[in-house]
Amino acid sequence: MEIIFKKMLARVCRGVIVLYNSMFIHLNPHSGMPIYRQLFQQLRQRIVSGQLAPDEQLPSVRDLSAALRINFLTVAKVYQLLESEGLAETRRGLGTFVVGGRETPSPARKRKLIADAVQQVVAEAHHLELEEDELLELIRQRFEETKKQA
Repeated sequence: MEIIFKKMLARVCRGVIVLYNSMFIHLNPHSGMPIYRQLFQQLRQRIVSGQLAPDEQLPSVRDLSAALRINFLTVAKVYQLLESEGLAETRRGLGTFVVGGRETPSPARKRKLIADAVQQVVAEAHHLELEEDELLELIRQRFEETKKQA
């Protein structure tokens, strides 16, 4: 299966947004969270949620690092973390692939998965000097919009 790899770079909030297979990856070097953690959390969430399907090939380390304009060792570290969590596997000579079927995570696992994303959002809001009530309102709005779309 051919990998469709689209690159679209934009500067938003002093970060980088890349469109990959209709999936946005947003990295902000000023958020206070290491780049590898940001990338790891976003890929992990997409795998667990099913946005990245089992046996779907991830972009090569070099392609993704070039698209994101980060060191290729950072992407390699992220892929190793995904492998250590059993979410991805590297097939010698073929690349890195999403592992296994989509299972419904336990409530505790769901909370842990979302906690990392919440931490990133809170750090970003703090960096942008957004008030807590403004952030909560934005979350409520997005939650309602998402429910309507589902």
